[in-house]
Amino acid sequence: AYEDKIIDRNILSGWTYKKPVIDERADPIDPFTQEEQRAILKAVDGQKRNLLQFAFWTGLRTSELVGLRWDDVDMVAGKIEVKRARTQAATKAETTKTYSGRRMIELLPPAMEALKAQKAHTFMIGREVFHNPRTDEPWRGDAPIRKRLWIPALKKAGVRYRNPYQTRHT
Repeated sequence: AYEDKIIDRNILSGWTYKKPVIDERADPIDPFTQEEQRAILKAVDGQKRNLLQFAFWTGLRTSELVGLRWDDVDMVAGKIEVKRARTQAATKAETTKTYSGRRMIELLPPAMEALKAQKAHTFMIGREVFHNPRTDEPWRGDAPIRKRLWIPALKKAGVRYRNPYQTRHT
């Protein structure tokens, strides 16, 4: 408006924008104890157990678990390549949350055990590693995992609720 001579002075002169300070700890880190992990895993079986055990031992975001495909897995080297994620709003797999989110992860023995067990369920029927056992279809985002798997598992295990993201910190 000032440059177009609609107003006679620049009302923003001398004004500076201060970037808001974001508290990185707004979602507090609250990992699960070994006892809680055991109770949660005991409360589920089959594909549900495989997904949760893999989550506890890899640190993947829920959206990265949903986006993981068998061609991202190197069973011989014991590694996975994280290069895609799938959120509830997405119609297909997307890139990871950040560029640095693209990474290779060496799998610890409990994560390898979960993958070996999961192979019997989904290796021959689809690209995605983890499927909803009720539908035998790949999970479509993190919300169904939270509602249909996570919350019931924590209730059954008698473990205090924390969001599934806390498996990443565990």
